[in-house]
Amino acid sequence: MARNDLMTALLDTRRALEENVAALGERVETARREVTETVTSQISDLHADNRETRNRVNSAATSVAEINRSLPGIRQEITELAHTVNSLRTVMESVLAGLPAPPDRTPTPGDPDPVPLFDTGAVPAPEDTEAVAARDAAGDARAATPAEPSRTEAAAQREAATEVPPDTEESPVDDPSAHRAGAAGDDTARGFSLARHDRVLASAATVGTVHLVCHRDLWDFVQEHAADVPHFRLPATPAEEGHDRLRITLSGRSVIGVLIAMRDTSLNSAAYGKDDGAWTLSCAVYDRLAHDLTTTSRTGGVPLTVVFDDGTTPPADTTTG
Repeated sequence: MARNDLMTALLDTRRALEENVAALGERVETARREVTETVTSQISDLHADNRETRNRVNSAATSVAEINRSLPGIRQEITELAHTVNSLRTVMESVLAGLPAPPDRTPTPGDPDPVPLFDTGAVPAPEDTEAVAARDAAGDARAATPAEPSRTEAAAQREAATEVPPDTEESPVDDPSAHRAGAAGDDTARGFSLARHDRVLASAATVGTVHLVCHRDLWDFVQEHAADVPHFRLPATPAEEGHDRLRITLSGRSVIGVLIAMRDTSLNSAAYGKDDGAWTLSCAVYDRLAHDLTTTSRTGGVPLTVVFDDGTTPPADTTTG
């Protein structure tokens, strides 16, 4: 009897274990399917995101490449537009200068007073008091404002302040201040200044390549003032030289544009207090270019390098015997 009960209990226990194991297996299989479905879905989403990101990167790279290809054309169009505006300004100035002066309407003593053709008998209406006061104030302000000195007068003032005695003068360098003195002086001085400027331009015209080494701020100044000159062409991206210095490669034609721009800038800013910084920078760039260009040789094979990086000489090492 006891044996039968034991066998029955064992069978019941076995049956219960089998049921529990089967249920556990079903739960494990269900969990596996859920995990597999979740991982598969996440991987599909990641693949889709990756494709979308790759497409966006490719589209951005294409846009950047198109922008880089269009930049030189845009720069050229801006330069041509600036040249056109400058040409129109020059034409307008020449047209205005060629217009005849208005006739002098000041009555001379003894002339009879003009007689009106028709006597209307109308009494002129009184002017507004505020309008009359504003007009008189504007006239007084115009009368009190002195006329701006001409470029030649300002150039003569600069030259007189910086003139060097003949016995201490260094070897002549093509200095825009000398050009300003020629513009304000006699014909001989003017011709000499223009002849020297022509020689510097002729030297630049025969140069194939010129390397400029200068600070990026100085190069920005040169580009800003030379952009309107038709002979100046924007060079390729400058090379970094360290310490905020750049190496720019210019053609002889672009150097001509820089020389013309620097000379015009120095003449336009010659008046004291108008723009002393622009006058100083333009004169320095013109002087250094003119000096180095006039010392080149037709037989040389190395491109000219003009360096704007004056500094001090390191002290000699006195410790070594």
